[in-house]
Amino acid sequence: MSNTDQLLADWLEQKQIETTANRNRIKIEAEIVAAFEAKDEGAITHKTENYKVTLNQPITRSVDANAWDMVKHRLPENMHPVSMVPKADAKGMKYLAQNEPTLWASVAEAFTTKPGKVGVKVEKLA
Repeated sequence: MSNTDQLLADWLEQKQIETTANRNRIKIEAEIVAAFEAKDEGAITHKTENYKVTLNQPITRSVDANAWDMVKHRLPENMHPVSMVPKADAKGMKYLAQNEPTLWASVAEAFTTKPGKVGVKVEKLA
């Protein structure tokens, strides 16, 4: 077996171990949540003889932009529970950099581009 084939075989083995461990951890977490009180929202800490466990119940809130546009007039503007956050548009950034370099250069300082983690997928051939 070549060195690269051994690397790939090792990766597959470790990925399976990781998947099994993750599945087991999630099952145990469900049992822990069942064994201790959790808040409807926020964190609560419990102590046993040997451990301290904190259970945190996050709540995700979102807004439907179209629905909000239809009802926002019902509240004073200073009471709107919505904030608009600028978000980089990767397609637009790439387009400007490739097709309009002068325009891109004039605004590029406001943006950050950095590579993420390289994804790896390995499959054993039959």
